[in-house]
Amino acid sequence: MNKKSIDTMIQAMRREIKRSMEGLKPRGQPRPYFISYLVRHHERFLVWARFGALQNQKKETKRRCFADVRIGRYQYDQVTKGGLADNSDESESYDLTDLPLDDDQDAIQYSLFRLTDARYREAVKAFHLRKARDVSYLDPHRLNPSFIPQKRQHSVKSYRKRPMDEKHYLSLVRAASKVFKEYPQVKNSYVEFEHTLETKVFVSSEGVTRVWQVPSYHLSVYIWYLTKKCNEEITLNYHVANPGELPDRKTLIAHIRAKIDFLMSLNKDGERITSYAGPVLMAPQPAGLFIHEVVGHRLEGNRLLSDDEGRTFKDMIGKKIMHPGITILDDPTKKSYRGQSLVGTYDFDDEGVKPKKTLLVENGVLRSFLTTRAAISPDQHVSNGHARNETFERPISRMGNLIIETKGGKSFLELKGQLIELLNKRNLPFGVILYEVEGGETGTEAYDFQAFLGEITRAVKVFPDGREKPIMGVDFVGTPLSSLNNIRAVGNQSEVDNSYCGAESGTILVSTVAPALLLSNLELQAKDPSQVTPFCLPLPWFKKKRKSSAKK
Repeated sequence: MNKKSIDTMIQAMRREIKRSMEGLKPRGQPRPYFISYLVRHHERFLVWARFGALQNQKKETKRRCFADVRIGRYQYDQVTKGGLADNSDESESYDLTDLPLDDDQDAIQYSLFRLTDARYREAVKAFHLRKARDVSYLDPHRLNPSFIPQKRQHSVKSYRKRPMDEKHYLSLVRAASKVFKEYPQVKNSYVEFEHTLETKVFVSSEGVTRVWQVPSYHLSVYIWYLTKKCNEEITLNYHVANPGELPDRKTLIAHIRAKIDFLMSLNKDGERITSYAGPVLMAPQPAGLFIHEVVGHRLEGNRLLSDDEGRTFKDMIGKKIMHPGITILDDPTKKSYRGQSLVGTYDFDDEGVKPKKTLLVENGVLRSFLTTRAAISPDQHVSNGHARNETFERPISRMGNLIIETKGGKSFLELKGQLIELLNKRNLPFGVILYEVEGGETGTEAYDFQAFLGEITRAVKVFPDGREKPIMGVDFVGTPLSSLNNIRAVGNQSEVDNSYCGAESGTILVSTVAPALLLSNLELQAKDPSQVTPFCLPLPWFKKKRKSSAKK
């Protein structure tokens, strides 16, 4: 999106905001007190290959707009429960979020006009529903301002288009995907590369104008390994903001072969277990996911505004919630950690607010929450710039770069030694080390269990003599407060995990920087079993071996 396109877009957005603020005043209905547009201009390049052949190559450009139309006043408007439920794909406005790709001001204004009109009518309905509920039900957040005003600000940068070596990535995915033809146990696989350049343009009725860019590069490898004993689907993911950090062909192929070697060892020596409760050592990547699910989502301030949420840490500011050697902060302004880019970085959040480095937990004591312009207290609320959404959903407080710092940490080898000490002290036959996980989820709603789950892809039993044996078939689970209380020791070396996070406001990029953690107790439960029989025939490039009919 060049400067001319950005200027045209800003002019169209400002004109339609002015027209709507002056003209949206149906008789007997409240008028809007605030309107903003957040336009996302996506430029995407994608290629993927399977078994050495290119399967898909795609270039696409699209524009979508999130329109926020608020009626009433800053102290009291239509948004309730932190906006967590304002994300229905059945709303009329959902089908009106696309904008024209041509820099035609009239065409852009027409699309904004249709979208704004729909959002206004949806806001009026929500406003009257809130007023009706207030007749019969006490709103515990009634004294909190619905929205915090923002001062007039202007920040528009000029960006150069980043060159893309398309031939390099075409060659890379072809070459890397061909490796799988050597392994008869790999029944399906692919290698995919995707580059997205997202230009965001934000304009509001308060006179705020923002333009910023979010580049991202993703290289993914999918492997389905199937034998009579082992049915595993795993992925290798590389998410970066700097393409120079992606592996070259030689390194990527080495990583693929190492992953297949692990699957072959799992098939040969791996033990399937169905449950476990006892000491667990988490390597940095699983530990980061653990903190993300157990703590991170529960520190998203918008959740404090919904009575449907469990609000685990609501009244615990200034209180100890975990191991005293742990400090947690979220810093979307930090671009890298020890030379590795962080994909949760952004110049402004999706409400046009400049993000701040936010201290959440200090030496185990809760200090604050991630916040947006929705006030979580009656007085002196200030957004720390963590409002984020994917496309049409209302932005809510979300993690950006979640960084776990420790003091008094130990090396991974020392932590393993402590794990073995726990086994001997309790006279336990084995413990567990989690080396890799692929994703997780957590339940924060009040009506459901306050629990979390992590999908384990590589784990081992550890015996009192230090031996390790690979295991499969389980995921880790637990409840937040008891699990945090079980942290016994922390590591001294942190690692970056760049990934995606899904929640009510959509799927967004996040980064987690975490050390290893030793827990005195964690529960593992059986995965959902997948009963798949091997194919009747081998893959086409493998000849089926015939049984010899010769008599011995």
